[in-house]
Amino acid sequence: MKMKKTVPIIITILLISISLFSGCIGRTIDTFGWDHKNLAGTAVTIWGQLALTESPDNWNEGFAWDTEEHSNWKDYANFAWADNHSGLGFFSLNIYNLTRTTTYHYRAVGENLKAANQIRYGVDLTFIPGGPRVITQNASDIKQTEVTLKGQLNHLGGAASCDVSFLYGTDPDVLNLQTPLQTMTAIGEFTATLTSLTTNKTYFYKAVAQNDADSWTGLIFNVTPGRPVVVTRQTGETGSDHALLKGELWHTGGTPTCTVWFIYGDTSPGHLDHSTAPQVMNSTGPFQAYIGNLSPSTKYWYRTVGDNGITQGKGDIYEFTTSSLSQTGTSGDHGKPYQPAEQTLLSRLPPRYAHLFEKYPMLLKLLQQSRFQRFLEKLS
Repeated sequence: MKMKKTVPIIITILLISISLFSGCIGRTIDTFGWDHKNLAGTAVTIWGQLALTESPDNWNEGFAWDTEEHSNWKDYANFAWADNHSGLGFFSLNIYNLTRTTTYHYRAVGENLKAANQIRYGVDLTFIPGGPRVITQNASDIKQTEVTLKGQLNHLGGAASCDVSFLYGTDPDVLNLQTPLQTMTAIGEFTATLTSLTTNKTYFYKAVAQNDADSWTGLIFNVTPGRPVVVTRQTGETGSDHALLKGELWHTGGTPTCTVWFIYGDTSPGHLDHSTAPQVMNSTGPFQAYIGNLSPSTKYWYRTVGDNGITQGKGDIYEFTTSSLSQTGTSGDHGKPYQPAEQTLLSRLPPRYAHLFEKYPMLLKLLQQSRFQRFLEKLS
């Protein structure tokens, strides 16, 4: 019997975004990524997915793998049926006794139990079981010309040590600068401080790890020295004629103080023509503002603004709807992120949640720039 596992909501969001917004019809069987299965880097879990339109009860799913690629899945040296099913079409197989530094090819394969001789298979992908794993994290200690980049080494791939660093630059497609290599002998966080940066210029970066078997890179994050970072939060209370707006100051941008406020309006998200009184903050943390004289049963949009005297930073746009006259004094969380209809669900995910994708490596490669686009093309 196939085992059921809880699938993280973030994976659900990704699948829905692909299914509903890509305009493509996916393959019946797709090959996905892989995870380490042991610390020695000699065992892995490989992943595949059955199309959401198919019932798993009608299919047997498995994998073919070898040390070289074959155009015909039957020519791979090894084959086994998947040992579990995780819901939402995901299935996986654990493979043991591998060679750390060897490149392995694999394909997901499905057999339709309701139709004679109907076999479907995914694309050929590769893994090197002894490769490391690293994720990129949000930068800290943001000053006017200096920032500290952060990463997390999650797996050494069975190696005694691993070299980590950051690639960075002002163009996300050309990360042509690199921080000095750091040798790590255990998993954990690592940092690198960049100095002599240009104030209010955005820099893009990603964590990199390399050992004797392979290399791995995290997602691309960005940071802007000198720019304050403010975050919009859900409203604390909404009524028929008022609301309590909430936000948070994450970084002042390197100045002793930062002035924060909210802008809001009921015309459109792009026309926030009202503002709350400025508040001067000398430390990071939450802030809020009460707004009144609102119209009942009306949608409003709002966002945070921070100004440190050098430049401004703005939070995401949120929206809320006031209650009717018969429901005054409504309390609770009522704001939610504004989601433009023309954007895909995936592109609307806040960057601060990106590390959740990296936690599930079977999806990581799909989200790394051109790789994700090619994946969508393959689904077409």
